[in-house]
Order: sequence, then structure tokens, then C-alpha cells
Amino acid sequence: MPASFEWSGHLELAEQLASRADEASLRTAVSRAYYYVYHLALRRAQTNEFKALPGKGTHTQLWRLYKGSPETACHKLAEIAGRLKEKRERADYEPVFVRLRDEVPQLLEDARDFARRLHTLPPRFPNPSSIRQ
Repeated sequence: MPASFEWSGHLELAEQLASRADEASLRTAVSRAYYYVYHLALRRAQTNEFKALPGKGTHTQLWRLYKGSPETACHKLAEIAGRLKEKRERADYEPVFVRLRDEVPQLLEDARDFARRLHTLPPRFPNPSSIRQ
């Protein structure tokens, strides 16, 4: 069986791209930083039996799981992810991203902060069976 892809490569690539001056590299750095966080969060949730419902956005379902958790640390993770997702959507779809160069360092720090916080989160969270309705 092949080894599972290591998502930390996305963050490493984002950091490399962030050191470049061109807008395409900076926009791609934002996108890779978000997907690093998304896949870390998804892997953790799937370990706890999260299964996205077909026909609905997996990203929305995943972040709703973190927001709805009784564990307050999950709420902070959802908040960080929400910021990164919003910036990723701007970077991927908007023709103008004002202050992009200024925002990239903080977005990368947010991605690293997310990973640290997820690492210290009790392994049983987020848990779909404990989500608030």
C-alpha cells in the first residue's frame, strides 16, 4: 500500500512561494496554506468518524463540525480556518487582492498556529457524535 501523502508539503511550498515577488506566487501561497490546514483538519475529523454527506460542500461540513464541537479549542480552529478560507477564495477568484504581500506572512503564521493547536487538541475531537445541534 502506498504511503499517505504528507500535507506539510503544502505549507513548505507556501513558504517558498511567499518569498517570491510575483503576485501569482503569493496567491498560490495563500491557497496552499489553506489546503494544508484543511487536510490536517479533515484527517483528524475522519479519524473520529467524520464522513461528509454527498451533495454538500465538504469544506462547509468540516468547519461546521469544528464550530459545533463542545470543545472550545475546536472553535478557535474553526475561526482560524475561516480566515484562511476567506483569503484563499479571494486569492483564487478575485481579480484584485489589495495588500496581498502584507497579508501573506500572517496567513502563513495562522496556518502554523492552526497546526500547533490541532496537535494539542485531545485526540477525540472533533467528534461528529458530540456536535451541538
